[in-house]
Amino acid sequence: MITEKAALTAINHYARTGEIQDVIVPCFRQSGRWVGDCRHWTKSTFRWASSIMHGAVLPEGRRTEVNAQGEAVLCTSFHWRKRRDVQLQWFEVKGTIRIKSLEAITATNLRSVGGDCYSCTDGKVSFPKLQRVGGDFDFQGTVRLHAPSLIEVGGSLMTNECELPNLEAVGNRFSGFWSGDLYLPKLRQVGGSLDIAGPECIIAPALVWVCYDIILAYGTTAFRANMLEEVGGSLDARYVTVFQVAALRSVGDSLHTEAAPDFFRPDFEDMVEWDMHPDAEKRWRLRGAIIALMRDMPTMDI
Repeated sequence: MITEKAALTAINHYARTGEIQDVIVPCFRQSGRWVGDCRHWTKSTFRWASSIMHGAVLPEGRRTEVNAQGEAVLCTSFHWRKRRDVQLQWFEVKGTIRIKSLEAITATNLRSVGGDCYSCTDGKVSFPKLQRVGGDFDFQGTVRLHAPSLIEVGGSLMTNECELPNLEAVGNRFSGFWSGDLYLPKLRQVGGSLDIAGPECIIAPALVWVCYDIILAYGTTAFRANMLEEVGGSLDARYVTVFQVAALRSVGDSLHTEAAPDFFRPDFEDMVEWDMHPDAEKRWRLRGAIIALMRDMPTMDI
């Protein structure tokens, strides 16, 4: 994704010379007209850029290219408002995909998006080969999203009812709603908050680090992430009865596990705030005593 600072430099260059530098090509739409980045730039920057670039037209020859493998690439963004199904034929989109219609979306070949990828559609959305999105991946309005190959989202991931068997990393917030169990077999890190609602059970066996909060809503009764080591913010699992985080060693803010009778860590007692199950410490000590007793029992020959 192009940074706001880099865009400002290139826009100033255009204002002086009339030359459109390559760095801002993704800020045009497929028709060659300027669109900017209303989602990430400040309002003042977006308005100022629009006032400078509103008359600019990107030449047709710079809107698309063919990569070394002979595959079609869209160098600009793709913006769509028409009331009919959307089909994207490109293998890569270097800018943003923004679709403001409620129709079905299909991108059979698409593997990567340089910027955001989002839509308010409630129709079927199919990205069978999509692996990487540089910005936000936002499809909160659809429950028929198919993105089984998705590996990495550089921004926030906001979706519902989507199977994500290959997802490894989310750069910012990961949020959504699932009615069934949520299984994230390869997810390793979340650079923002993990805010999931709906599933009875969340299983993330490879998850190691969440930068901000983990918020598990009412209805989630089991959370299994035994490689999770660190949560930078709060960990709110107040409705979870089965809380399995064997490797957890650090929580930056408050911890809420008041429904989990089998979760206790003596080294967590000095945290800022910890609401634990009233029987958690007693059960932990009882388990320790039983293990020690069994360890000291002599073996018997039969």
